[in-house]
Amino acid sequence: MLKRTIKLFLFALVALGFFVVTKAQANAGELNMHTIYVGHGDCILLESKGHYMLVDSGEPSASDTILNYLEQHIVGDTIDYVVATHADKDHIGSFPAIFKKYNIKNLFYSEPMKPYYNPDTGKESHYGKFMDAIKDEEDLVYTNPYEGQTWTFGDASVKVIYDGRQGTTFNESSIVTKVTCDNKSILLTGDLPSTMERKLMAKKYNFKADILKVGHHGAAASTCADFLDYVKPTHAVIPNGYTEKNVYLPRDSVLQRLALRFIKTYLATEGNVIMSIKNGVISTAHKENTKFQCISRGQIVVIGSKFYASNIIGKKVTPGIHVYANGELIPSKQYKITYKDSTHTGVATIKVTGTKEKYVGTLSTTFNLLPRLSKLKKWSRSKNKKKITLEWSAQNYASGYTIWYSSDKNMVKDSHKITVKGGKNNKKTIKGLKKKKKKYYIKIQAFTNGIGKGKWTTKKCIK
Repeated sequence: MLKRTIKLFLFALVALGFFVVTKAQANAGELNMHTIYVGHGDCILLESKGHYMLVDSGEPSASDTILNYLEQHIVGDTIDYVVATHADKDHIGSFPAIFKKYNIKNLFYSEPMKPYYNPDTGKESHYGKFMDAIKDEEDLVYTNPYEGQTWTFGDASVKVIYDGRQGTTFNESSIVTKVTCDNKSILLTGDLPSTMERKLMAKKYNFKADILKVGHHGAAASTCADFLDYVKPTHAVIPNGYTEKNVYLPRDSVLQRLALRFIKTYLATEGNVIMSIKNGVISTAHKENTKFQCISRGQIVVIGSKFYASNIIGKKVTPGIHVYANGELIPSKQYKITYKDSTHTGVATIKVTGTKEKYVGTLSTTFNLLPRLSKLKKWSRSKNKKKITLEWSAQNYASGYTIWYSSDKNMVKDSHKITVKGGKNNKKTIKGLKKKKKKYYIKIQAFTNGIGKGKWTTKKCIK
């Protein structure tokens, strides 16, 4: 029996060790993404276990910048895979210089559609130079990829999500790839515009990813709100910013879309962005861009503890507030306040909306609005002194009223309270009073179930 117990214990240890080792191996991958700042254009180097994939190459003027960077970060002279997302100059311009220096094993590129093909194939054009540089490399394997095509480098796997063949412009023809390592993924979209984003989303393309390379350098016509909600990234990187015809990229509208979804955003204009996926964790030493911040996870602090509906019918009750985001007090000029249902008793809402100067998004809170002070309008005592008839101002949103009456001026002895249900019921006859009591003192208070009680009216003496 002892031997059997020992054997079972040893078997359990071995099984546990195998599970731990297997799990550790499954999460042992590493992938580094280098977003190189090349002025106007895209250039992204991905590295895993000494294997490399290069996506786009900026303009020809960026050749020296790119070559210097690659020399510092590539061991040897081989790049396993190159992807030219589309035929624009700011994406393929430096490839001829790169092809001369590095041994490229595989090249995938998007061929321009016919309406854009002929004007761009001359030897002096950037696309012509790109094609000539490809043909000069005798051993270079190059092709248009197809959707669903996959390959691996190091610990990373790559899948072609969209091959560009449905596009009718260079940008619409941008190849979209997803690079995955340890269940974390990077979506590279080239200059894919929102027209194609929506078309592909309608066809249920799998764009879900953790890191998004923002489309078209952060232009407003790409990376639409629906696309961000579809991809659901936690991180985003924008390769460049530039001024062309007085338009600066990335556009504020895109940065606001990202901020609204709490997507951590990094700009290569603030320095080359290196992001790492290691053991299933995304990290970077790069500083997050916080030009815009979302207030939706902030806090509204209402100034005051009790609020009563106004005695002026239709007048809103507007308590002051402080708004905090990320632990900091937001200046009042950075948001607008909207009050809802704050004209009568009940639950009122305070909605805060960022002015988009720095803060975006909305934030809401509620406060209880207690019944307003009722007004005793008419009162009388019967001739036999045994009844008192009362009439007061009605409150449609109240649940009812409490009438407090007593023959004692201090309302301690001979004290009674009765309830009148319904806010519209504003009349009551109190019966069974003692004839010998010459005076009765009365107060009225409105109440709303689940909210609270209003203030008592001034004590009224009825003879």
